This record gives sequence, structure tokens and C-alpha cells, in this order.
Amino acid sequence: MTFTSSRPASTPTAACIAATATTHKFQKVSDQGTITAALRALMPTHPVCTDALVLARTHLPATILYHSFRVYMYAQASMRITPWTDPADPSLPLNFPGIARISPVYGECATSTPPHILFVVCILHAIGLAPEYDAIAEQFELIGADVAAHLLHSHNIPALAVREAWLAIALHTNPTIAERLSGAARALRFAKRADFGFCPVPPADSLPGGATSANLVKWQLPRLEIKKQLGDAIVRQALKESQKAPRGSWASELVRGKEEHPDWEGINKCFNLF
Repeated sequence: MTFTSSRPASTPTAACIAATATTHKFQKVSDQGTITAALRALMPTHPVCTDALVLARTHLPATILYHSFRVYMYAQASMRITPWTDPADPSLPLNFPGIARISPVYGECATSTPPHILFVVCILHAIGLAPEYDAIAEQFELIGADVAAHLLHSHNIPALAVREAWLAIALHTNPTIAERLSGAARALRFAKRADFGFCPVPPADSLPGGATSANLVKWQLPRLEIKKQLGDAIVRQALKESQKAPRGSWASELVRGKEEHPDWEGINKCFNLF
């Protein structure tokens, strides 16, 4: 079984995505971030992870790169925490029932996502915001899902794992949907919410490497106004190509926030609708 993209291979969109995922030949961003040796030591050793990091470093600004690496750290923790609730306030809506309650077969997905798949999902989940994709009439989530899928497929990753990665990235801005899934989709969604401050950050002892990793996240992955920068990047693309912000999407809400407050220079007023 092989992964088949929803787009014909001959379309400009597919060609652009495939080129990015396999050659890295597009122009580099001017404010590249630095992933230190200590952080790289926390990555899976699979070669697809090395290629994914090259993609992210080349095409994403430091703000989003660091966010994506933090998300990977939190996503790993979320795979270990069942349920993920706030001990200080168990009433917080973090313990979604999940699809695993329907059948044990779905529960197997909750802890079985291979680390290299989870890393690719997290580090590339926002790659669709790269300027190279500004003119593509697709949501950034779908572009990112396609980029990750093409990269994984080029490394002969099994089709079911490619599908899991695609779904996780494609659905990560859909409230309550990703939370009900298992595996990478659920982990990515919870990790994003934690990094945005919408739910508690996983405790240090749940991170791979414990307190040492928590310190690396704090000191080597600076936040750099991630909520403002990410919201602005999504709006920038959507104002160039309206189909990137279809009605009801998070992107459309961010555009509305910009239109209703055109002179506001802080975090988009609608960012919290994530």
C-alpha cells in the first residue's frame, strides 16, 4: 500500500510540495533559528527527522521553528499522560473521551505512534505558512499535511503511518475534533494548546529527559511572540489568497480579527478561537 495524494501529480501544487519536501531548493528565510546540539540529541535518529528539520529551518522563521520544536516536546509528554488534566483544576475541559473508548483497536494508536512520525508531524505542522506556498489556494494545514506526507513517502514510511501524519496536521486547528482522535492528532492538538497557554504545559517529569529537557525548552527555544507572529503569518497568506481562509476556519476568524481591528498591533483579537 502506498500513500496517494488527493491532488494529481501533474498539478503545480503537487509539484511545488514535492519539490520542497525532497530538494529544499527554495529561498531560505532571513531569520533562521538555531537548533543546538543538545536539542538535536532529543530528536529521533531516523533520517526522515533530519530532513524534516532541514525543511523547517530553511523555510520557517525562528519564531515558528522554536514553537514547532516545543510542540514536539509537549506532544511526546501528551502521549504519556492519560488523561491529560490539570491537577489544580480537574474541571478544565482537557479530558476528552477520545475515539479509543469505542473499540480497543483505536486505543492502540494512543501510545504507538513512532517517535520519528511524531517528530515530523510536529516540526512540519506549520510548514504551509512558508512564503513559497502563498499563492497556493489551500489552507496552510492541508499544505503542511501534504509536505509531510511527501517527505515520509520518500523515506518509504508505511502508508498507515503517512496517513496518520497527514490527518494530524490537517486537523490540528479544528477544535474538539483532533482531541477526540488518538495518536499523533490528539498529541499535536494538546501540545499546541499547551504552548499557546490554553491548557497546562506538561510537567517536567513527563518530558523525555525530565527537568533537563524542560530547561532546554525554556532557554534554547525562546517564545519570540509566537502567538502574534503565527497569527500575522496566517492573515498575511489569507489576504493574498482568500481560499486559504474558508468560512468557519481558524484562519477566517483571524482575518476577521484583523479586519475588525486594522490598527491593532498586538496578538490577533481572534487568536484565542484556536
